Amino acid sequence: MNKKILVAIDGSRNSLAALDYVHHLGRHCPDLQLVLFHVLPPVPPVYKEAIFKDPIAQKYLLQWKKKHQEAIEQVLTQSKNKLLRWGWEEAQVRIKAQEKRIGLARDILFEAHNGLYDAVVVGRRGLSKVEEFFLGSVSGKVLQGAGDIPVWLVGGKVEAHKILVALDESENALRAVDHLAFIVESFRNDQLQVLLLNTWPGLVTRSGPRVIPNLSSLDASAQEKHKIKMEPYLDKMSNLLLEAGIPAQRIKRKICWRCADIAKSILSEAEKGGYGTIVMGRRGISKTQEFFMGSISTKVIQLAGSKAVWIVG
Repeated sequence: MNKKILVAIDGSRNSLAALDYVHHLGRHCPDLQLVLFHVLPPVPPVYKEAIFKDPIAQKYLLQWKKKHQEAIEQVLTQSKNKLLRWGWEEAQVRIKAQEKRIGLARDILFEAHNGLYDAVVVGRRGLSKVEEFFLGSVSGKVLQGAGDIPVWLVGGKVEAHKILVALDESENALRAVDHLAFIVESFRNDQLQVLLLNTWPGLVTRSGPRVIPNLSSLDASAQEKHKIKMEPYLDKMSNLLLEAGIPAQRIKRKICWRCADIAKSILSEAEKGGYGTIVMGRRGISKTQEFFMGSISTKVIQLAGSKAVWIVG
């Protein structure tokens, strides 16, 4: 089955890093189709104010539009040609540019929804600053407005073939594994490795998840119950990946115990194992943990640095 991926390209280093990431991940997938997409910047206010009054302003506006159109077409064409040189087929890569209609992020989202894409890929520009992420970066707005379309946020040069999936028992976590299985099901890639990671924070108190020292027996009992509950779920997730064609020896599973900060535990495991891609549900990991800890997925995004993060659900 064909997979259709929208890659937002603006000529920046981060957007080109996102393109490289998609190439390294999907170059062995014959049914992966890429659309390299760009929204032209809005007309400068100085032209908007003068365009109806001054014929010279109209002339400069047309020149400005032509200049930017030519520049981005060159970037898109160069990006496509790079993929073709790397072995992608002509039919797998299209380029598309349009003038801004509503807003950069909303235009990207409209294309993603209207074009029935399976994922949107954007560079993580601005995500190193919390205020930029929440108050206006294009990538942040795309993530917030994507709804049920998976978003891949790419921060830089990434080891694309080692993938960590952060799991709980939520519906979004199941969607995350299902999305990964769908994307990789026809990959001819013997380097792909997947870690299914579940984190257990310990007992939850009013001050947040933590292990209570004087209740060690209760904690051990709760840990055993969690393990018994999670094993069948991890079996189910492993089977989804096996059915997608990933050999059993390339699928690992782990429960991280007594992880008071789940987001940092996920990132620590990714760092230790050399996993460049983190896949997780848009929200989870449970209502209780979300209440005490805030959005785990948001925190992972904030701290992920150059890693790629897929947000699904």
